[in-house]
Amino acid sequence: MQSMGKTILVAGKDIPAGAKFADTLAGTGRYVVVTKPDDDEISENTDNAIATAAVAERHQKLMGKASGVAPVSWNKASPISSRTLILNMESIFTKMEEAVLYFDEEHFSSRANHINIEECAQTSDELILSYQYLTMEILARFEQKNTDKPGTLVFLLKDGPSASDAVKMPSLRNGTYPIASPLIASAAASFAAFAENIAALYGDLPFVNIILARGDRSTDIVTSEISLAKWLGSYMDAVESQTTKLNAKKSVLWVKPGTAFSVSTSKFSLFGKK
Repeated sequence: MQSMGKTILVAGKDIPAGAKFADTLAGTGRYVVVTKPDDDEISENTDNAIATAAVAERHQKLMGKASGVAPVSWNKASPISSRTLILNMESIFTKMEEAVLYFDEEHFSSRANHINIEECAQTSDELILSYQYLTMEILARFEQKNTDKPGTLVFLLKDGPSASDAVKMPSLRNGTYPIASPLIASAAASFAAFAENIAALYGDLPFVNIILARGDRSTDIVTSEISLAKWLGSYMDAVESQTTKLNAKKSVLWVKPGTAFSVSTSKFSLFGKK
């Protein structure tokens, strides 16, 4: 194990898509574990496959320690994998002090174009239940381990246009914006509702600061993964520097990326998408 400074888990927008975001967070003085898709090919029941996987995993951990960014597999459909993800993080960087659950609606819009039972089940497993499983594990870990100071849990939602939005505004269909299917749009709405209500229930507890951040392409910072990560890093630092932790009343409010931290600032209503 390696003892060091601030450590953060970034989950949801897996590498390679989430690489710039994770690398930039590492540049803000953090040691980052970022999720990668679970490698189904490694499941072959052969000694060679198992040995190769073990060597690759150890190499990955060593490289992660050296660079400050360690990719770790996460099987989103498995609640056990959510717990294993955190244990793997602790085996690399000792402790989890911060966590970002990142839902990028535009990124996910390239999938689930067909509306059928199989896609419904897969989207529910991977884009709804997965975030809920991992949230519960993160909160449990913070309660168990972060007794000296609260951990920080961020729900980061990057909104994109849905099929309904495209009907209301046909210009969205010009190819510039990927259009979210009903399944992806409903998963994004579920993520937002879950985040708000977790903030309401856990926001006053002493072991966690909860931040809700939400934006879309209309904000320049949101269009750049680098700018978004830099802003989030500075915002989390500002929250941590406060003498008192965030409360539920503050935590349930969505913050627009680019906003400077303020104890009294209220940017979004609880009601409505934006």
